[in-house]
Amino acid sequence: MGDNKEFASLMRFLRERSGVSARQLSLSSGLSASYVSKIEDGAILPNIKSFANIISNLSVTPFEIAYLLQTFREDESEIFS
Repeated sequence: MGDNKEFASLMRFLRERSGVSARQLSLSSGLSASYVSKIEDGAILPNIKSFANIISNLSVTPFEIAYLLQTFREDESEIFS
């Protein structure tokens, strides 16, 4: 799976886990709904300011994002090896 898709899936998972709609996240992060949708679809990666706003509103740290992405990659490599 490509990096954008992994990141996109993680962002959607974290948003849903927080019980927040994409629209609510866009409003609380100061972003357009289409921008958040494109991130969750893997079409784009957010710039650093948008990333900071999103994870702040999801109550997640950059360390947690890195850990979860690494864990996903390790699990995926075990599945396909």
